[in-house]
Amino acid sequence: MQPVTQNAAVDRPAGPAGSNAGTSAGPGQVRRLARQLEASFAAELLRAARPPQKEGLGGRGTGGDAFDSFMDQALGEALVARNGLGLGTALERAIAARANPARGGRP
Repeated sequence: MQPVTQNAAVDRPAGPAGSNAGTSAGPGQVRRLARQLEASFAAELLRAARPPQKEGLGGRGTGGDAFDSFMDQALGEALVARNGLGLGTALERAIAARANPARGGRP
């Protein structure tokens, strides 16, 4: 999975009138963003669920902390690839509504 980027249509700041004029996200982009958000959320849940310990999964120090972070992200992505936490559909609807306000979403 690719990281969420700041240049995605739904990430652009609203125009002066408070609308996202000229921005729309296709179904593929919305699905990708929803999966990335769900994977990040799953990774945070895994990180929070890990008991505090002096030594991480990857050992002590900065390297171990980095390994733990990468492992959490990989596990979060694996969860989402296998139908995730069940948030995907709701996230897709919310992102699509925000990205395409003319189709019934909030501006």
